[in-house]
Amino acid sequence: MMPLEVTEIAAIVSLQICDICPSFTRVNRLLPDNRTIEMTWVENDDDHFGFDMDRFWPTDCTLSPHEKLALYWKYTRSTGCNHFSAILAKVLKGLCDNGELLVHNGMPVVDIFALNSMEFDVSDILSSSDQLLKIHDPVSDVTVPCISTHQQMEKLLNMGEKACHRLGLELPEKVSKEWNMMKKYVPDSYKTTVPHWWLAVVVEGQDTSHSEKQHTMVHLDVCGAAYDESALSKVPGNDSLVSLKVFSTPEYELRPHMAPGLSHKLVMLPTLRPSTDRQRGIISHQPKSLRYFRCYHAKRPSPEISPAAIEVTPLQTFLKRNEFDDAKNVIIDELVETLQQPLSLKNLRVGTKVLVCNIQSKPELNGQSGIIRKATVKDHENSDRIPVLVHGMAKPISLKLSCIRLPPQKQYNTPEELMKLNSIETPEDVPEPSQLSKRERQQLKNKLNSNDPAIAKVLQAMQSGDAGFTRMADPEYKRGVKEFTQPPLNAMLPAEYKKMFKNCYELSNHPKAMDAIKMMNMRKAAKQRLMTIHPECLQPNGAIAVPLDSECMRLQENI
Repeated sequence: MMPLEVTEIAAIVSLQICDICPSFTRVNRLLPDNRTIEMTWVENDDDHFGFDMDRFWPTDCTLSPHEKLALYWKYTRSTGCNHFSAILAKVLKGLCDNGELLVHNGMPVVDIFALNSMEFDVSDILSSSDQLLKIHDPVSDVTVPCISTHQQMEKLLNMGEKACHRLGLELPEKVSKEWNMMKKYVPDSYKTTVPHWWLAVVVEGQDTSHSEKQHTMVHLDVCGAAYDESALSKVPGNDSLVSLKVFSTPEYELRPHMAPGLSHKLVMLPTLRPSTDRQRGIISHQPKSLRYFRCYHAKRPSPEISPAAIEVTPLQTFLKRNEFDDAKNVIIDELVETLQQPLSLKNLRVGTKVLVCNIQSKPELNGQSGIIRKATVKDHENSDRIPVLVHGMAKPISLKLSCIRLPPQKQYNTPEELMKLNSIETPEDVPEPSQLSKRERQQLKNKLNSNDPAIAKVLQAMQSGDAGFTRMADPEYKRGVKEFTQPPLNAMLPAEYKKMFKNCYELSNHPKAMDAIKMMNMRKAAKQRLMTIHPECLQPNGAIAVPLDSECMRLQENI
């Protein structure tokens, strides 16, 4: 069987999303600035449409075909990113479960998961009249940006359902706790960032210089064109350009989420995954020009507030939390069948592992594994059948192609596997919360729900992966660390954090501790400055290479 290129699958799915989730609105009028539109709802279910520029734009629209396409994707993909990403996730999982091998540039996919950032920076779009698409309500004479920042979502909520309907937008959900926290502690992010979801697949290649396996993250964002007009990909066998942003990064280090209520997630740290000692601990901040990683560069009003981070949701968990109705499930399953390569005698080689299915005469064989055997003269007489040696049987049996299928490809980790792969085992002397007594569990619960700012700061630092020694300059954070080194909070700490917190607390009592923290922060800021000014120094493996005769080297020497 030929492997399937995952980016081509993503492009096909991006186009099919238009039919799975058809448009309920169309442009009623384009205002003279060519960047502001008035929308109208399509009330009749039969008039809902997919990817159709002629039906989306009014007949008197003077925009060029390219401008129509760019603004269409800006509007249709500015909301619903978690839903659209879940459609792609379901298709990729379905293909893997049906035995298809997914690759990128010939390298096999070894994991698939969802990524999201609560602080996806769009400040440059909001300040650009050329990039920003706006929607006008002729009744209230209110114009709003198409991009729904946290502040914008609260504004829409206050405007009410009727106003949102006239704007062609759905009414946001009620104000969340995160909104209030952002508004209070990071007001700039509240005004200039959006929550955003996309997928990442991990592919396995070979580092020829060191004869080691090297993993790369390939990011797939079917809503990418909402924020980048160049994020368009051609659909295989079709001239259509669809919304799809594809980019690659090194494989980053993941850690289980420590925040209450988010135990189903992990956090992506700005350091390389320590797969080898050569790469262990290398900081690999992506340049600010890459919008998806700007959250790691976001400035905070005070050092006590933890930086933002990208969160990771395992594939199966993501799909469980983003389920579809029966009608959409049928359409997505049909799409998977369309993308799946049909079995034939030509692409089934001797030795290929298969699963038996659809046998009515001997249903006990269904689900059993088997291996394709070399056809005999008798088999050639029945050209529509193929010999299969079923596990536990002495002789092969001839089966129709409809009675065999390929076994699932192991190309994504289960939630348990992903958590175990990215966590460090807790030492035997530290009990798991589930092993605590009822009284101890209640004490732990009371501590976590005490609204103690010191405990909250430590939890935020663990969530962002920035819980190191340099934060001990904050007295409140230091008090929180002390709380986590003692019962009952120490029961929830993995070995890594227990040891680190103990060492950090002891070192922070040294007379020269504050001087050391100041120096470490200066070096960290200097390194980030070097990467911001000269992003070309960032290597594919996350290291920083500085030419000896360059301005970068002089800057590094000054640092």
